[in-house]
Amino acid sequence: MAPFLSSARCPNLKIWLPFVLVSAISGTARSAPSGTPGAGSPNAPAAPNAAPLASSASPDAKDDLPPRRFEFLPIPDIRGNSDIGLELGGGFTLVRFYDEARPFKWLLGGTLSTSFKDDVNGFRLVQHYDAIRLDVPDLLGGRVRVESRVNFTRNVIARWSGVGNASSADGLPPGREGGRQEQFIDEELRFRSVIRVKTGTPFDAAFTTNLRYEFPSVYRGSKLAYDAAHAGIAGTEPAFLASLGTGFMLDTRDNEFTPHQGVFYQVGVLGTKGSAERVAYGEASAVLSSYIPLGPKMTFATRVMASFLFGRAPFYDLQNGGVFNPTHMVGGERGIRGIPEARYAGHIKVLANYELRTTFIPRFRVLLWKLQVGTTTFIDAGRVWNDYDTSAFDGSTPGIKASVGGGFFFQWDRSNVFRTEIAYSPTERAQSSVPLSYYLAGGLSF
Repeated sequence: MAPFLSSARCPNLKIWLPFVLVSAISGTARSAPSGTPGAGSPNAPAAPNAAPLASSASPDAKDDLPPRRFEFLPIPDIRGNSDIGLELGGGFTLVRFYDEARPFKWLLGGTLSTSFKDDVNGFRLVQHYDAIRLDVPDLLGGRVRVESRVNFTRNVIARWSGVGNASSADGLPPGREGGRQEQFIDEELRFRSVIRVKTGTPFDAAFTTNLRYEFPSVYRGSKLAYDAAHAGIAGTEPAFLASLGTGFMLDTRDNEFTPHQGVFYQVGVLGTKGSAERVAYGEASAVLSSYIPLGPKMTFATRVMASFLFGRAPFYDLQNGGVFNPTHMVGGERGIRGIPEARYAGHIKVLANYELRTTFIPRFRVLLWKLQVGTTTFIDAGRVWNDYDTSAFDGSTPGIKASVGGGFFFQWDRSNVFRTEIAYSPTERAQSSVPLSYYLAGGLSF
């Protein structure tokens, strides 16, 4: 066993290894044949011009959608969650479908949104988010796919609760700015691009570049201010960061928007260099998603995700994981639902999601679009470790963070999916008097 996976160096890590392996193996054993290419994901590109799975008809044919069409959906952007409140704005998606081009010929999307929240500091604007995305999977005769996006984020209630699985702001003296002990202002401008190249095998080569300017602000008396002064964490100064990564992907899904069968595995390594505070670190990550059909209207979806950081990483990257599509892991709508977004941070992060999806309600027409209504029921679990040595920040118990929940998703035609979910975490104290978290989000969680 590699030293960084040693259970002696990472207490309680041995509890997770069988859990992770069983999830990954079960998805591979029961999914579609690994040699059959499938479609991709909006967040992580898939095999261009791939044929549908041999065991199933084209998703468009099953849903009586024409093979050559544009799908355009200009809508008010109404989203949000328990962390950022209600998010309002505008967005659009324009997708070109053309015959057997999979998952589509090209996609262009954008959004501008602002969220509002009422908390101990009153009702106010808390987050602003703008993004534009272009996804072209049919380059060089369908052998290359390029997905790029630019986004800007400003969040005045971004969370920092410290490092480790037992992190807490308890014990700090009252801050000078009330209610902000576990908060900071997160501002980021980011360009990210993922290139996927077919190799003639079931595995595709993948490359990514990530360029960003981070300029966080620290509230006086906050946990972040304390850790910057006493724990030597990096990331509180403005900095340019450049990342390059590579790896491989295996994709046998029947479609990328609401997959019913197949697998999508992403494994990669990445290096990042910053312009301030001697930031320089590497990451190795694996994201293993499996989709198992339980009849024509039911899908059992699983995901196992692990991220390992090495070197001097800024505090905000200790909360994230994933080489090709970085996301908050232990907490948040794309990680462990029911736990506040970015609640836990560390060099090692592991999570698992188990989700049952159903589509028993037949599609029906709403104006120009065909609408599919489905349900989700899920269990999420995960853990972080501060570092590769024994750390008091991780606690002395298994400390698994878990949640349960469910909700509905709505699919307009093929390319537009919206979900609404509620989650409860018995391992995390409630954020309010109601011990539930809510999520209004675009796309399925994975």
